[in-house]
Amino acid sequence: MNTNLPLLASTFGFAGVAANLVWPLMHKRSTLLIWQTVACSLMLIHFELISAHSGALIMLLAGTQATLAIQLERSPRFKYIYLGSLALTPVICFLTWQGAESIFSSLALAIVCIANFQLNQLHQRALLITAIFAWVAHNVMVGSIPGLASNGLAFCVSAIMLLRVYRNEKTLSA
Repeated sequence: MNTNLPLLASTFGFAGVAANLVWPLMHKRSTLLIWQTVACSLMLIHFELISAHSGALIMLLAGTQATLAIQLERSPRFKYIYLGSLALTPVICFLTWQGAESIFSSLALAIVCIANFQLNQLHQRALLITAIFAWVAHNVMVGSIPGLASNGLAFCVSAIMLLRVYRNEKTLSA
């Protein structure tokens, strides 16, 4: 066994933490989604290195869905392809079954998929915050310290950004 594996897993995990702090700060929906893809790629490697196979494959699908979601603004018919990718969630859960952690990572993905389907940033951000709670459960079960750090920090940043978006929408509608 490679003794550098835990260090490598932590390195990718904490790089994922940094990326998960960046995407909530993005004001433009497409930029937010691009940074989500970066964060998913880093966390995919982290989860695979700690043998959290459900979380890793869910990150692969989540990153793919974030990339697909960028197209939703450009082509309304693209929504069928995007929503079709949601059907892969239970398949991944089944194929990578590791117990309750598989359920929580799949739940998080389903919420993120629905969140990123939203073109309204207020709705998108509110749903993304709810997905964090499913990730917390997953990360506790797999023992991911970077994942838990990411969850806590992303929740704080996301809540602040949600409040800003809410205030901006309220000001624009007044």
